[in-house]
Amino acid sequence: MAIRALNSAIVANYDTLAGAVIFAGDALMIEANGKVVPAYRNRSDFNNNSLQLGRFVGFSADDTARSGNTMILADPVGASYTDSSGNFVANNNAFYVVAKRAIADFLAENVNTVTNPTAGSTGFEGPRRGVAAFNTPGGQFITDRFIGFATTSATADDTAGSAWTPAIGDLLTVAAAVGSSGKVTKIGMTGLLSGTGSSHGFVVGRVDSYDSASGLLYFTQLSAL
Repeated sequence: MAIRALNSAIVANYDTLAGAVIFAGDALMIEANGKVVPAYRNRSDFNNNSLQLGRFVGFSADDTARSGNTMILADPVGASYTDSSGNFVANNNAFYVVAKRAIADFLAENVNTVTNPTAGSTGFEGPRRGVAAFNTPGGQFITDRFIGFATTSATADDTAGSAWTPAIGDLLTVAAAVGSSGKVTKIGMTGLLSGTGSSHGFVVGRVDSYDSASGLLYFTQLSAL
């Protein structure tokens, strides 16, 4: 569950609850307690456009999840080869997703003493309380945090309908179902008006391209509409 920034001017920092499970690439909302969690539209404090505009803070740059983390890497070699004339023929595989291996993830799970004194009695999470969030309109990213079904209402994703294959220019919104928390999907266009959002949610991004072989979505973050 990953995101890779191709360009982004601002990265903001937010606090999280000790038990929050956030994957890099998750669309984040800020709760009334000032902490961020993965967003989904069918929750009482994020289920209409005015609430979404006020609560959406960007896309997580970090993981707090202890398992299932992935990272997006570039493969500069791929199936490149030298032909019979000695010419190098490039056939790069671009970006791909693998299980995440990062120094910050190598934690001692047997630690049973408080490692973060400022967290009080729940201080075992150590440095995992905060996350960074990409929140600059115009930022370009690659992610695997999306679902393959378009949104058809304010409270549900169209899992019973036809699958969504991302296409260039598709507008993205935050998924509706709790099981898809943090992911994005194609927005239903009903009532979509600049500045007011849609009856199906609000716009957070635009599809730039889709690599079906690697399952990666290239998108540009947009101002909330």
